[in-house]
Amino acid sequence: MRHTGEYAARSKAAVYDELRTKGIKAFGVEPAPGLLNRLGGIVGWRIAIIVLLALGFVAASLAYFWEKAEAPVVEDSVFLSKTRRQIIGDAAVIEAGIKNGWRDVFAEEGERFLASFAVPGVPAGVRTTNANELEKALGRVVQISDDDAMEAKQIKSMVEGMKDELRGYLAEGGTIAQYGERLVERQEQELSYYRRIKEEIESAAKSGIPEDELEAKWKAGNAELRNMGIRLVPMPETGN
Repeated sequence: MRHTGEYAARSKAAVYDELRTKGIKAFGVEPAPGLLNRLGGIVGWRIAIIVLLALGFVAASLAYFWEKAEAPVVEDSVFLSKTRRQIIGDAAVIEAGIKNGWRDVFAEEGERFLASFAVPGVPAGVRTTNANELEKALGRVVQISDDDAMEAKQIKSMVEGMKDELRGYLAEGGTIAQYGERLVERQEQELSYYRRIKEEIESAAKSGIPEDELEAKWKAGNAELRNMGIRLVPMPETGN
């Protein structure tokens, strides 16, 4: 008489062997439906369970990192640094801000004056103010909003850095008026560095020196400017 049924064993061969010892001749053995049963029949139940658990962990990990990749990227902290530097962003927006003292960002004259000296080596848009305006600026914190443009966030952070610099200067015995004079002197010195290097590179280009020598001079000059936080000189046209 022919019978069918289920038998728990680690493999097909084990099923045949165990049934044979009981005097039963098996005509065919098939694994029970389901992935776990099929894996168990191939590699054994313990290994099958470990494999499935590992696959589940990998799937969960991939889902987690995929979700992280899809999430908005947090803005780089360099945009919120208080250090004087060149601003990253739309060149037209930056140029306009430099010329008018960032009046679209700051409502008060004290902040506009400080903003005019926050970017190294550029002409100051607002060159004069009075001690009272700067003193009032020290009592304010211009908050950064999520709605602020990239350029606005940077100049706001840098102006707060200028306020910290002024506070340190006053703590060492300086005055607000002296600090304002120092800002003008520093900016003029940075501008003179930029003009000198720009003129040297342009003069070298006009002299017709080999391109490799011109490029080396251009890189060296820009490295000097970069170390001071001043904007870089573009490579001049040589006509070659």
